[in-house]
Amino acid sequence: MDGYSRKVGARLRSLRKQRGLTLQQVEVLSNKRLKGSLLAAYERGDRNISVTRLHQIATLYSVPVNQLLPEEMEGAGEPALPPKMAIDLSQLQGLPERQGSILARHVARLQQQRQDFNTPVVTFRSDDLEQLAAAYKTTPEMLRRSLNEWGVFRPGSSPTERPEVEREAPPEPEENP
Repeated sequence: MDGYSRKVGARLRSLRKQRGLTLQQVEVLSNKRLKGSLLAAYERGDRNISVTRLHQIATLYSVPVNQLLPEEMEGAGEPALPPKMAIDLSQLQGLPERQGSILARHVARLQQQRQDFNTPVVTFRSDDLEQLAAAYKTTPEMLRRSLNEWGVFRPGSSPTERPEVEREAPPEPEENP
């Protein structure tokens, strides 16, 4: 197998041993959904691991999936998440409920926490995106792509980069006859 599979395997073995677990104990903890012999093959780098299986192991070990990946390979080929990004609230309102309901609840919670109700955007930090990705059962990178496709995401935005809001001109003072 390739070097990447070996690095993933070494990471899997390291995390299992940190928890003081044997291959057999992992099999029992997983209700036999993850056979010890299969985990051993992953740990040796003899088999490529699927994303689904990686997620199962991460859940079993109570760690984020990215903790199972070798550090120098994390996010290879994927641009780093910007530290802050903004969700355009006017675009959010136009999303179908199937896509936008979880996002709308998350945005409402952030607005409540920050007491920020009068802006046309809500700024997301990377930890906000990680929480939201967990709610959508995906990775922050995949969620970032989806938000971009849905047209609600403004990458690289910061709190000072607010979109222009058209304001009505103040009324002219009335002349007294």
